Amino acid sequence: MLKIHAEALSSKIASYHEFLARFSKNKNVVYGFVEGKEDPCFYRGFIEHIIPEDWEVELWPAGNRNQVIRIHKDIDWRRFPKKRVCFFIDRDLSDLIPEKLPNDINIYITDKYSIENSIVNRRTCSRILTEVFGFSGVNHNDLEIVCNKFEAEYEKFLLAMIPIMAQILYWRRSQINANLNNINISKIFTIQKASIILDNSADAESQQIKYLHKTVGAKHNNQVDLSSFKAEFSQTTIYRKYVRGKYVLWFLIEYCKSIHKNATIFFSECNQPPKINVTISASNAIVIIGNRARVPQSLQQFFTDTFCAYIMNTQTKA
Repeated sequence: MLKIHAEALSSKIASYHEFLARFSKNKNVVYGFVEGKEDPCFYRGFIEHIIPEDWEVELWPAGNRNQVIRIHKDIDWRRFPKKRVCFFIDRDLSDLIPEKLPNDINIYITDKYSIENSIVNRRTCSRILTEVFGFSGVNHNDLEIVCNKFEAEYEKFLLAMIPIMAQILYWRRSQINANLNNINISKIFTIQKASIILDNSADAESQQIKYLHKTVGAKHNNQVDLSSFKAEFSQTTIYRKYVRGKYVLWFLIEYCKSIHKNATIFFSECNQPPKINVTISASNAIVIIGNRARVPQSLQQFFTDTFCAYIMNTQTKA
């Protein structure tokens, strides 16, 4: 016990302290560390679907990716089974910067920018519309058309995000501090009648860049040429993978809200928007959507190789 508290005191990360205090060798519990305070909502639902009913999961948000990595580095792995204690981090723009991320059996790195990028898709859109926005009884063909439109508009949105992500990539490569959480995508784009509204004026892009600098607290340098960054991000394999997760989640929410607002246009049987079962916003979207999204295949395999393998080994020994 003294050793546990000594380890905790050596770290300033509260979640690590709590983990060391709560860890039990004998309880049917698996443990994990995630980045942000919303992330447990995503991962907990996924994990609880794959572990036995008599097992539980405890997840702690560490604050950011670097903190998660630091905890993994600080843990004495001679004392803790790696397949029982797992770590979940976002890929972010690490492949493009480039920056090296840790590689270990118990570290899961998202396939795309973040976990949101893997669950914002046609299937999730359909479930959110039917289960949250009240369209469960609409004509299936009408719903298919709406989901087809989602895919088309989502592609337009990703393309429109290229200049913005190019600027972000420049900041990251140049190690310029920029608080991306201050960016409000609603100030740049709107969705009307389920269509993304784009500003095609000659100075639209320059105005976007000025807004970004003002919002994130970075000094605007007119001499910076982003053309090479935009060209890099314009590759299909790049822009479909590396647009920031919070922005693609914004698109999904706003698209579904727009469909609901204009229900009479898209669904013949609707004479008014249906009653919304749960109010959805940026603050609770992760909780609502995470429970309705399909587990990414890479994450499912990760669970099989770690938590499931540990539990199976424990049951075999018993």
